[in-house]
Amino acid sequence: MEGPLLMLGLLAALAVCGSWGLNQEERLIRHLFEEKGYNKELRPVAHKDESVQVSLALTLSNLISLGWTDPRLRWNAEEFGNIHVLRLPSDLLWLPDIVLENNNDGSFQISYACNVLVNPTGYVYWLPPAIFRSSCPISVTYFPFDWQNCSLKFSSLKYTAKEVTLSLKQEEKEGRVYPVEWIEIDPAGFTENGEWEIVHRPAKINVDPSVPLDSPGHQSVTFYLIIRRKPLFYVVNILVPCVLISFMINLVFYLPADSGEKTSMAISVLLAQSVFLLLISKRLPATSMAIPLIGKFLLFGMVLVALVVVICVIVLNIHFRTPSTHVLSDRVKKLFLETLPELLHMSRPAEAGPGPGALIRRSSSLGYISKAEEYFLLKSRSDLMFEKQSERHGLVRRLTTARRPPAGSEQAQQELFSELRPAVDGANFIVSHLRDQNNYNEEKDCWNRVARTVDRLCLFVVTPIMVVGTAWIFLQGAYNQPPPQPFPGDPFSYHEDDKRFI
Repeated sequence: MEGPLLMLGLLAALAVCGSWGLNQEERLIRHLFEEKGYNKELRPVAHKDESVQVSLALTLSNLISLGWTDPRLRWNAEEFGNIHVLRLPSDLLWLPDIVLENNNDGSFQISYACNVLVNPTGYVYWLPPAIFRSSCPISVTYFPFDWQNCSLKFSSLKYTAKEVTLSLKQEEKEGRVYPVEWIEIDPAGFTENGEWEIVHRPAKINVDPSVPLDSPGHQSVTFYLIIRRKPLFYVVNILVPCVLISFMINLVFYLPADSGEKTSMAISVLLAQSVFLLLISKRLPATSMAIPLIGKFLLFGMVLVALVVVICVIVLNIHFRTPSTHVLSDRVKKLFLETLPELLHMSRPAEAGPGPGALIRRSSSLGYISKAEEYFLLKSRSDLMFEKQSERHGLVRRLTTARRPPAGSEQAQQELFSELRPAVDGANFIVSHLRDQNNYNEEKDCWNRVARTVDRLCLFVVTPIMVVGTAWIFLQGAYNQPPPQPFPGDPFSYHEDDKRFI
């Protein structure tokens, strides 16, 4: 009997030693969840009227941290092998069910499939890896000089403000405690974006006094992210080409109408603006809430260029007018040939008139003209006709004039009139034809000058409109800057360099 009893004693001793040789964390877990009867469905409070303090913090590396105190998870570290941190699956513990309200993927719950850290005082620290897809309404009114205020709003939809009190995470520095009222940036896990820059990143507890305490919407913790777009890419690749192309429309008024390129150039500018408008529409969200600045500028430029095309057609119509189709009234001539050219500082051609040289030549020719008239009056028409022919055949030139009737007789006057009438009629016809041709050319030239005046007038009107409209549109974006402080009326910067100690 001593042999079996000895074996039983050894087995009992081994069992006791084995129980003492268990993993200290396993003993601690058994103590907390089996011996103390931990129930994750119950809030970690001693009385039902108490509230669980849950603190939140957000880091720009796709991580969120939560912390609260669960008195049922306290233990004496000396009794369990000096264990100061216990890692437990999140599905074993009570969780505050914090949700992201303004999400855009339909997943309100934060991923709980991760470990939770617990210390001997019962403080639970939960750091779940999560990628949040939040809905941030983007306003494109001042694109590409816009800034946006995106936010992440966290609240508990399961527990009310009487049961769970949300707060910001608190840290200690030099023995003083301060709340983390900003979004933390982890340099190792954060990469700066090439299109956006962070201006403000405050965190704030929002309490709605109009909502009762027993309603889930009474409190929330919101992390704001005020970002500003970096416009360099859009300025170099879109704005500068658009502005240069739009201002090329002013060169249309310098092109002469005879070149036939006025309307071609204006329509080419209009087509280039249409291409840029299509390119910009692909970069912007399809929304009818607002028109971006660059879209406003292109629409403004396209309307102005379309108006210039109409003006070019009108100018060409005026330029190619003739006296046979249109009549130039004195009022139009006074306005476009005298008044407007003087106001627009246009150089006008010199008036056509005899110069000093012409007057001298005319006076010196009077003697020849008088001698020619006397010669034609004294010689008969037959003598005038056959005088050169007789000289060619070797006949002597007649030195005496033909026999003429007395100068004062009626027959002489009739003969003189009959001889001069065909010449006078021919001269009158030539003079009348030259006068009509000069009048025709002069009136046609007046229509050309009217067209040039209209061109210059439109240049002086369209250029200031283009400059003022462009400056007015883009100055709106230049003055659209984020506020110096995150919240209007609140002078606090909500920055990590400006801590508010408790």
